[in-house]
Amino acid sequence: MTTIFVPEPSIENHAAQIRASGILARSMHLHRVFEYLYQCYTQNRTPKELEIAIEGMGRENDFDVSQDAVVRVYVHKLRRKLDEFYEKYGKDMPNRLKIPKGEYRLILESRGEQTAQLIFGEQLQHAEPVHSTSARKINIALLCTVIILLNIIFLLLSQDKQPGSEHQLLRESQLWKPVLADERPVLVVVGDYFIFAESDVNSDGKVKRLVREFDLNSPMELANYLQLNPQEAEFKFDIGLSYLPTSTAYALNKLSPILNTPKKAVQVILASQLNAEALRNSHIEYIGYLSGLGLLSDAVYDVSGFRIGSGGFDELVDTSTGKTYVNSSGSGEHPNDSNHLAYLASFSGPTDNRIIAIAGFRDAGLIELTDSITNVTSLAELNTPETQTNFEAIYQANGFGQATAPAKLVAQKPIKNRD
Repeated sequence: MTTIFVPEPSIENHAAQIRASGILARSMHLHRVFEYLYQCYTQNRTPKELEIAIEGMGRENDFDVSQDAVVRVYVHKLRRKLDEFYEKYGKDMPNRLKIPKGEYRLILESRGEQTAQLIFGEQLQHAEPVHSTSARKINIALLCTVIILLNIIFLLLSQDKQPGSEHQLLRESQLWKPVLADERPVLVVVGDYFIFAESDVNSDGKVKRLVREFDLNSPMELANYLQLNPQEAEFKFDIGLSYLPTSTAYALNKLSPILNTPKKAVQVILASQLNAEALRNSHIEYIGYLSGLGLLSDAVYDVSGFRIGSGGFDELVDTSTGKTYVNSSGSGEHPNDSNHLAYLASFSGPTDNRIIAIAGFRDAGLIELTDSITNVTSLAELNTPETQTNFEAIYQANGFGQATAPAKLVAQKPIKNRD
């Protein structure tokens, strides 16, 4: 693909190239947020979140930014789309448009080679002394080993020795049939949590703590963050480390036989490894926590009729009814009672590929959801017409102490069309 080049540091030229590239796809919200921020740039003003909601996105005057994170969500998406644009089309551009972290404004930033060398060169020199480099090599080797083992385990577990078994009946269901109907490969994306290391000013680069931040879900996102905050590059660095929820092993065990068909190539990767190309070229089956969707979060929330509640990833709110579904581990008069939730979605991706999200709020929810969608009787409870393959649902499993009852379907709706 031919690289688009902007010969002068003009925001008008950048904006025109971004519009022409189609990188914002058909999302009306992304287009409106971009155009509004562009207009504010030309007027030399920085808008507030409420102004973007009302003037930029057409929300009512009584819109409450404390209860609805739509502006933050779409500014975050736009920030990612800008990164994707310059990665695909603008590698040779001397400048680029950015939305600084924590701000709601566009800036035109120089991308000179000297700045890049300063950031990345000093990061490597200061953040990776001999002992840190050794740790990085060991952890990268371990990460590669984990990925290889996941694929081997998947192949071993997926040996279906009963051709006429329940697995075959499941493959004919509205959930699984669209994924297996063609020869497009399946990418099983396991929701991991990317972890980076931090050192202190006087620690000589020694790792002092391991950090997990929801806004930094991959090595690339950490690198982008350090570009924006070069003063932190000396103290934050990637050591090739991530962790997996224990319930993902159980889910792989239950789900792998369903996908084992002669004409279907299946690969297992970590969510922190997923990129835009893989998202376009494969059917995607996500297994993990709702909070671990990573790159898939944009694809899911763009079409979902639910949104994350004010309580974070322990809450989902129905955008049409306002009803809130809360994951809880017990409190008040009944501290042993628990309410385990999970989210299921199946819909068309950006290239008519299938995306299936099997996401527990926590371990118990993911385990019980997996049991439900790998059981013919339980899966039949989904009230899905034969022609309706785009849908989402919430499951609930009640528990007492360590015991958990099977998950029940508590909400279901068709997936809305993309903007």
